[in-house]
Amino acid sequence: MVNNQYTAHISQWHSNIQRVISGNNARLDNVWDTERKGRLMAKVLVVTSGKGGVGKTTTTAALGAALAKTGQSVVLVDFDVGLRNLDLIMGAERRVVFDLINVIHGDANLSQALIKDKRVDSLALLPASQTRDKDALTEDGVARVIAELREKFDWVLCDSPAGIERGAQMAMHHADMAVIVTNPEVS
Repeated sequence: MVNNQYTAHISQWHSNIQRVISGNNARLDNVWDTERKGRLMAKVLVVTSGKGGVGKTTTTAALGAALAKTGQSVVLVDFDVGLRNLDLIMGAERRVVFDLINVIHGDANLSQALIKDKRVDSLALLPASQTRDKDALTEDGVARVIAELREKFDWVLCDSPAGIERGAQMAMHHADMAVIVTNPEVS
């Protein structure tokens, strides 16, 4: 059952993205500015879709790199627990020591799990766990990690798993805006 709060958020995201696309709000950083303690907090953007294999991970990596190349600090968070592909796309698969689940469960702190990109200084990655399942994501843990990332970065880009299961819900819950990736295939 869809909660009215989520319905309102989805409607707001849709309106904001339409404004950006139409040019009525040309800069992405003006879409959803939130002030906290006198400074702007990071914008949290989720890249999502109801279908697998449409390019969510590739889109997340490309958007993150593009934003980072403008000088903004960006972190990519892989919420596809159990399948973990964002680190592969980013060329960091051999550098994963700790992951999102380790941070959520207190087995590592955020600075231990973040992987700095070798090509763009202002880009980092928080990989998903490959050995755990989505039930390891807790609401409180995700909220704590997202809050900490908001303090450290200008942008937090969440790579959502396909569908509407727990991993996707956790990725979307704290997002200020969404990019919904579609594919014209009939399948």
